[in-house]
Amino acid sequence: MENASKALLIAGAILLCILIIAIGMFIYNSAQSTITDSLTSLSTQEVEAFNNQFTSYEGIQTGSNVRALMGRLIANADTYADEPAKIPAVSINKVRSADTSPVNTVVTVAGETQNYIDACGSIRNKVETKHEYYIEINYQKNGLIDVVTISYKTDEDKRATANHRDQIKASESSAASEE
Repeated sequence: MENASKALLIAGAILLCILIIAIGMFIYNSAQSTITDSLTSLSTQEVEAFNNQFTSYEGIQTGSNVRALMGRLIANADTYADEPAKIPAVSINKVRSADTSPVNTVVTVAGETQNYIDACGSIRNKVETKHEYYIEINYQKNGLIDVVTISYKTDEDKRATANHRDQIKASESSAASEE
């Protein structure tokens, strides 16, 4: 009888240990999923913070702002030399008014960061500070910036933009007069 009661105590202790281990595993798994979720959102925040240094240049910009953008791209390439996915390609069609035909140049980090930095520096030096450019940004699937496209705004582009603005104002004023 004593052996049976000792066996029951041992079995009860083993069941209690298994229960404690199961509760511990449940708590660990719950905590692990919470940590994973917070790391994912942190990653999204990092992508947004990375992109914010370039997205402020999107749209119509003066040449001096384009030069500043090129400076940021150069600094970014220097910082992330070991992570080429964080170095956006630069596509430019024309740098200055002296260029008679559009030159589509795409600068990427194809193995060596220094070539990218030199090419971006060359483009920055050719940009006319008082002229206007149009900046467009395209993104990778992971949300990081993939390509920064810089387009030289010709006088014809400026006239088209002014005509478009005039059309918008005219439609707004006609809509307001109808009310």
